[in-house]
Amino acid sequence: MQRVADEAMALVEGIEGAFVGFAKDGTWLTLECGSGTLKEQIGNRVRLNRGLIGLALRTGGTLRCDDAESDSRVDLDLCHEFHVVSMLCVPLRRRSQTTGMLCVTSSRPRAFDERDVATLASLAEFISVVITVAVDLAEATDALLTRTRGDPALCASVTGGADWTSEQRFVANVLNPGVLERFEIRGRVDRFLRGRGLTHVFQPIFDITSGECFAVEALARFSGRPKRTPDLCFAEAYAMGVGVELELASVKGALSSLSCLPGNVALCVNASPEAMISDELHRLLAASESRRIVVELTEEAKVDDYSRLSRALNELHLIDVRLGIDDSGAGFSSFSHILRLAPDIIKLDRELTAGIDHDPVRAALGTALVSFAARIGAKIIAEGIETAGELDVLRGLGIRYGQGYFLCRPTSLDSIPSRIPQQVWAAVATRAS
Repeated sequence: MQRVADEAMALVEGIEGAFVGFAKDGTWLTLECGSGTLKEQIGNRVRLNRGLIGLALRTGGTLRCDDAESDSRVDLDLCHEFHVVSMLCVPLRRRSQTTGMLCVTSSRPRAFDERDVATLASLAEFISVVITVAVDLAEATDALLTRTRGDPALCASVTGGADWTSEQRFVANVLNPGVLERFEIRGRVDRFLRGRGLTHVFQPIFDITSGECFAVEALARFSGRPKRTPDLCFAEAYAMGVGVELELASVKGALSSLSCLPGNVALCVNASPEAMISDELHRLLAASESRRIVVELTEEAKVDDYSRLSRALNELHLIDVRLGIDDSGAGFSSFSHILRLAPDIIKLDRELTAGIDHDPVRAALGTALVSFAARIGAKIIAEGIETAGELDVLRGLGIRYGQGYFLCRPTSLDSIPSRIPQQVWAAVATRAS
């Protein structure tokens, strides 16, 4: 039915809204689906004892209104409510009875002509058959699924925690190939939102001049089979329309670790622009030791409205939350973020730090960024340090903070070292000598 309403929008020039409705009790017609300007009216009801819709349903003929203000057949109050001036009403039949209506509308007078009437009338039988089949199929499907759900002997466990019988799988895959995969994705995401299967590991960020632990970055991890990377899990949540909710659940879980860290160690959490402008994130951070929190915006994150994001960040600054720009040097977007948002922390991407001890171009860019950061009062953190040579050169460039596998891999909260391990310093000293 929704596809009928959607496709009707492209069928006739001038259509601004379309809906499919059914008369279930003879008194009211309920809008089951809608598109365009009538999408928001889904679920509303129209009286059948007055108006053009009721007349078309009673007579079984396709009716047209050119101007609601001068047509005595229409329900003028309804037209005003729906912002309708002209319309076409096409009755739909089920088993020889007129039971529904396809209605297309416009806010302009005389939007439709006789050719439009003929076009929709010629499709009325096809649309009626399509919807009748869909309704019959839905009723048969509901009956089958209700029966199988009520019979414990038919239940079979599948990955993701959902129970599907062979009958249910057959029906779902016939009706909509891939629908089970979407159900199971939603099941996984819902499980993460309830706090099941979402955990964190923590990677230390060290002062690479003194060796002290400066901060830790909380990295989300998701359990379940098949194993999925965090970026894929967040992408699935966004595809389901709950991406921000999953981000907030991750931030909330990470913030619970703050009390377990030494008081001089900051906590870095990741958030997209959509999450950063949410009131819920502000409440979560305000309820924590906000002065110890850094919220990182990644290079991949697209910012649609910098002014709105800036206002949200200003509110976070008022409670002493710091902003970090992640993955700087990986692409143009990170530099745009830096210029527009004035971050407190700039994190150099692995793309820049990798092989910096053998690449004078990378070293020159690192030097320029150190100078730039000093001018705007930001700290530089070098990410992805994997060798003693990289660490040695980064220190020589004047970069004070760093993280990476060479210093410490992501680990559990109780295994975070308070200082850079001695063997790391030894490796740097051996290289220097």
